[in-house]
Amino acid sequence: MSAASPPATATTLSPSLSIWLDLCRVLAALAVYVGHSVVLGLAPEALSFTWHRSADDAVIAFFVISGFVIAYSTRSRHGSAGHYALARVSRIYSVAIPAVLLALLLDTIGLRIGPEAYAGYAWQYPHAVLVPPYHWLFLGEGWFGSWQPFSMEPYWSLAYEVWYYALFGVFVYARGWWRWPLLLLVLGAMGPAVLMLLPVWCLGVWLCRHLDALRLGRWPTRALMLLCALAYAAFFLSGARTATDEASRVLYAAIAQWAPFPFEPGSTVHVLSDYVTALLFAGFVIGCAGADWGFSERAGRLIRWLADRTFSFYLIHFSLLVLARAAGVTAAGWAGYATLLAGVLLATWALGQVGEQRRDAYRAVFRRLGQIARRGMGAVVPRLRS
Repeated sequence: MSAASPPATATTLSPSLSIWLDLCRVLAALAVYVGHSVVLGLAPEALSFTWHRSADDAVIAFFVISGFVIAYSTRSRHGSAGHYALARVSRIYSVAIPAVLLALLLDTIGLRIGPEAYAGYAWQYPHAVLVPPYHWLFLGEGWFGSWQPFSMEPYWSLAYEVWYYALFGVFVYARGWWRWPLLLLVLGAMGPAVLMLLPVWCLGVWLCRHLDALRLGRWPTRALMLLCALAYAAFFLSGARTATDEASRVLYAAIAQWAPFPFEPGSTVHVLSDYVTALLFAGFVIGCAGADWGFSERAGRLIRWLADRTFSFYLIHFSLLVLARAAGVTAAGWAGYATLLAGVLLATWALGQVGEQRRDAYRAVFRRLGQIARRGMGAVVPRLRS
């Protein structure tokens, strides 16, 4: 869910659609928060436990948006592999580095006041110095099992998206015969669990590349938006999702039986349901592109401001909720729930001051590191040739 707010300069991405995508990101982040607060027993009883699945579906929407925005960025901004890599690295690490360190700090505090809340993560803390580097390489959903840094459960999606960024970068920018071996190398390195959600991310790429051809008239696209929303509600509330969940388990069992390697689905626990959700969301985006429902200038600025902070909010909120649980916070009324959300938003703002809102500083650091690396390679290669 890490893609930055897209600019609205190309015909494919109108100002209205850009804000719609940002609004979807904001609503998806809130859906994830509500779902996790329900699971941890911190939400009002009026919120159904089915909200947990809406949190999963929100991440699928993030993946579709991410594929769309990354594909768009290669058409409008990133003219070279270096520019693309620098943009992606600075965007990811400007949040991943401070967020993982903050999660460790929060867990350290929580362990002192309510260690039982951290029973599922206890094995990591004696080796805490090794955990951040491992996850800054985004290996947590690959061949070595599925686990996240400390209590930061939402981090799993980064271990998917970063590999998709790498694969897309190779496909777009690599030239010559070595493009295909590099693609196979990245596909092999990402592991089967990450590979299973690749079609969802690629759906966003496809949508970006073909959106102009998919535009309909104003009223047909508005009808499409409504139809996709109603279809999702029916899928969510009916037994259809149960059927696709069961089909996913059958698929996993077949893969585990026939694969020549140990297979674990990782965080991809209901992949066929995820495919349905992705298709419905893609239809909704097509509707957004042509519905001609704009936003006022003030509303647009507010939506963009919120969207620019969803990455930090998404990554750190779970660790904050676990800390609240360790401190003895339990399900309360709506006033208490609003207070809890306010505290999470305040912590998100603080994280952003050293991370997401300082992307330019991170970009400068990584640009400098890249220059040093290139000079080092330039000095080594002639010696190898001689």
